[in-house]
Amino acid sequence: MHFDSIPAHDLISLAVGFLGFVTAFLSRKDRLPAWARKWLKRIGSERVVDAIERAAAICELTPDQRRKQAIIYLQKLCIRELGFPVPASIANLLVEHIYQVWKRGRR
Repeated sequence: MHFDSIPAHDLISLAVGFLGFVTAFLSRKDRLPAWARKWLKRIGSERVVDAIERAAAICELTPDQRRKQAIIYLQKLCIRELGFPVPASIANLLVEHIYQVWKRGRR
């Protein structure tokens, strides 16, 4: 099979399909899973940003320690203000996701 024998409309169809796949993949890249979006909706992104900013204000911490501190702040905040605990794994995912958005906004 030679490349010359493939009709042009087939190549165009293949290219359009491939571009559609790449576009769909890239648009989902920054999205949270559905179950994580439910948690974020209940908590609110402003509370996550508040926890990140509180942890960022502590200068003597390393970036890893700030992330851990932001998770602790978020967990305490949810218990105090919302009345329900947030598992550490979910708090970590939300902090990481919102941190990326927050970091882009600060530049």
